[in-house]
Amino acid sequence: MKKNYNTPHGLMECYENYLVFYLSSSGISGNAAKEILAFASDHYEKRPYVFISNRALPSDIDPAAYKAINSKIMVGLAIVSESEAVRNEAMVEMDMYDGSFSYFKTVDEAVEWAKTVIKEI
Repeated sequence: MKKNYNTPHGLMECYENYLVFYLSSSGISGNAAKEILAFASDHYEKRPYVFISNRALPSDIDPAAYKAINSKIMVGLAIVSESEAVRNEAMVEMDMYDGSFSYFKTVDEAVEWAKTVIKEI
């Protein structure tokens, strides 16, 4: 069952054990990450989930945003974009996250990956 949340920073589509977040701002600060993750936390409670970040354009992601993540609950992170600049950003961000991390060109690919990450828990 899908539930949508309109956050101040973009649309979040929550499914059983993964979410797709459509970033609508040009960056994410530590405080913005806390706001976004509060929606996910309320939805999933303490159940593990994978966060799929769909980014059309490069975005300035503050390293403090990664400090807001509880990697025992948010067990995977996928960055989705066809942009080479976003892919390069994702490679830098990979070192800031403790859980499973991957980059994909399509949301469908990321969803399939998310399902395998959840099965491994």
